[in-house]
Amino acid sequence: MTLLISSINKKEPESDYIKEEIREYWDRTKEHAFFKNDEEEKAWRSSLSEEFGLKKLKILDVGTGNGSLSLVLAEMGHDVVGIDISEGMLSVARKKAEERGVHPDLRIGDAEALEFEDGCFDAVVSRIVLWTLPNPQKAIIEWRRVLKPGGKVYTFEIESWGKNEGTGRWIKKNLGLSLITIIERKNAWKTEHYSKDVNEKLPISYEKASSSAINKVELFRKGGFNDVSVFKMKEVSDISKKNRREVPLRYKLTWGNFGDYMWYYIKGCKM
Repeated sequence: MTLLISSINKKEPESDYIKEEIREYWDRTKEHAFFKNDEEEKAWRSSLSEEFGLKKLKILDVGTGNGSLSLVLAEMGHDVVGIDISEGMLSVARKKAEERGVHPDLRIGDAEALEFEDGCFDAVVSRIVLWTLPNPQKAIIEWRRVLKPGGKVYTFEIESWGKNEGTGRWIKKNLGLSLITIIERKNAWKTEHYSKDVNEKLPISYEKASSSAINKVELFRKGGFNDVSVFKMKEVSDISKKNRREVPLRYKLTWGNFGDYMWYYIKGCKM
């Protein structure tokens, strides 16, 4: 196991330039992916409460972004450390934490090379993070390393059907980007997540069939987790779909068919 961890933490030049582009994108984006309204946040809080209960836990939130999970878990009384590759996103999370009167430990960190000792967390959580990692399998092995025996991992994900529609999807996406550019007077292509080169190097990018829940479950099993299961988040999905109805047509064209998607989470245990 020592040899495996050593190879995980070794620097890889290709990953460095990929991560630099990813970091720069999220530094620009900042406000992305927080809860849309009180109703959505309440649904998330309910789901988290069912899983984590009342006992105070030490939790690592990987890819915390602007703090959606970290802040709620801290408000529930847990000892939370949130890491992210983007200082821009963390600055927003820290501001939100101050406004809400909670104090999670929010710091720069790499999901694939954690700067924590073995076995120091009760749980590791992430929210729509796996798709944006150059080496998701390496990250999952790291997440297991920092968990205590009996600790659990949770990754919260979106499953969207109809996202890979071939030529038709390409046409709709570019029409949507054109409308955004005209109506909002900005180059919408520059606001796309990452360059084509970087997207191609992300193993489970949402543009790829490998992003399915089945493939993600297999990653956790290969990473050494036991009792890996998938749980639907029906209430969260219903509220998110309702919120999507208010999204302008140009964004629906760009993002694809979100009328048929759901939130779910994958849970695994370190024996």
